[in-house]
Amino acid sequence: MTARYWKRTLLITGCSLGLIALAFAINSPHLAYSVYAFLILLALAWVSTALWFPGLESERTVNRMQVQQGEDVEVVLEVKNSRGLPVPWLYVEDPCSASFPVRGRSKGLGMLMPRQSMTLKYTLTCTRRGYHRIGPALLETGDLFGLHKRFRSDVRRDYISVLPTIAYIDTYSISSRRPQGPVRITNRMYADPTRINNLREYQPGDPLNSIHWKATARTSELHVKTFEATAVTGGTLILDLHEDSYLEEKRESRMELAITTTASIAYLLQMSGEQVGLLTNGRDAAEAALYESDVVEARSRDELEELRLLEMDVTRMNPLSVPTQRGVDQAIRIAENLARVLPGQALDLPALLNTQCTGLPRDATLLPVTGQVTDRLALSLGLLKQSGFQVTVFLIDAGTHYEDAAKLLGEYNIHVFHIEHERDLHELSPAKI
Repeated sequence: MTARYWKRTLLITGCSLGLIALAFAINSPHLAYSVYAFLILLALAWVSTALWFPGLESERTVNRMQVQQGEDVEVVLEVKNSRGLPVPWLYVEDPCSASFPVRGRSKGLGMLMPRQSMTLKYTLTCTRRGYHRIGPALLETGDLFGLHKRFRSDVRRDYISVLPTIAYIDTYSISSRRPQGPVRITNRMYADPTRINNLREYQPGDPLNSIHWKATARTSELHVKTFEATAVTGGTLILDLHEDSYLEEKRESRMELAITTTASIAYLLQMSGEQVGLLTNGRDAAEAALYESDVVEARSRDELEELRLLEMDVTRMNPLSVPTQRGVDQAIRIAENLARVLPGQALDLPALLNTQCTGLPRDATLLPVTGQVTDRLALSLGLLKQSGFQVTVFLIDAGTHYEDAAKLLGEYNIHVFHIEHERDLHELSPAKI
C-alpha cells in the first residue's frame, strides 16, 4: 500500500472521529447518524468491490506474433465477469509498449452483469522494428457511488516481433543463384585433411600421417598426400549497439541503420550459399518476459503504472548470438534476434571481441558493424587479424570520422565500408566483403 493510500485513510478516519466528537459536543444526533451512515456506506463499497473484482478474467487473441514493418496485427480482448455479482462499471484499457497507430477500440467503459463479457477489437500498424509488448490489460472498477476504486494489471502479456528492414542487394540475380557468379576465395588458411588434392614423393619433414601407404606399396617409394587449403567463406556479423559507440545526435537512426546493415548482409550471404552468424552486445528485449509477475493490484493508476514499468526493467546481460553456419533459415534467425535487440551499456565492442573471439570460427570473416572506430577497437581487430581472422568493418554514418577510422584500420590492413544511407547497401557483394 502506498503512502497516498495511508494518507487518505488517516484523513477519512480523522475527519470522521472529529465529526463524531463535534456531534457529541453540540448534542446533535443527526450529525452523528450522518457520519455513521457515511462510514457504513464506505465499508460496503470496499467490501463489494473486493468481492467482484477478483471475478474479472481477461483473454487476448493476437492473429500474428511476427510481422514486417508496416504490417497490421489484429487484437481481440475479452473481459468476462465469472462471478454471480454484477459490476456496476468497468473501465478496460489494453496498452501497447510502442505508440503504434490504432484502429478500433483498445479501451472502453461498460457494465457487466453476472457471466457476461466485454470485448475490445482493434488493429495495430507496426511501424517500428522491435519486440513490442501488448498488455497487460488495465482494469479499473469501483462501487456505484465512486467512493472506492480498485485498479489491476491482468496476467496475460503478448509480444510481437517486428523484423528489421532488409535492403535487397541489386547485384543478386535469382537466375544465377549467386551474386555476380561464384564467390572468389581470397584467403587460404590451412590444409583440409578431408580434401585430397594430389600425391607426391616424400620429402624430409612431411608428417607421417600424410603418407599414402597404397601408393608407397605399389611404387616401393614413399609418397604423401597433398590437400586443398581451407578457404575463408561467409562471415560472422558482430553488431555493436553500445550506446557510447554512437553520438547522441541521430543515435537512434544510426543504430537502426546498423541493424538494417546487419540483416541485409546476413540475407546476402545466405542467398550466396555462404555461412553466416551473429554476435552482438545489445540487450535481449525478450528477457523482460522472464520477469513478469502474475496479477498486479494497486490503489491508484499512478501506482499501477509504476509497477508495470518496473516489470519491463531488465538488468541481465546475455550477448545475443546465432552460431555461424550454413542453412536456409540463418537469415531469418538473425532477423528474429535483431527484432529483439536493444542498446546496451555493459560490454563495448573491444570487450565483446576479447571475451567471445575464442568461440568464433576462423574460416569465416569477422564483419563488425559499429558507429565509431577507436584506437582500442583498431588494436583489438588488428590482433584478431594477426591471429588468423579475416576482418572487414562496416562503419555507420560516421561523417568526417570515416577518414580517421580508415587510417587507424589501414595500419592493420583492414578494409572499412562506410554506410551513410540504406542505398549504400545496394552496392555490396560477397566478393567485395
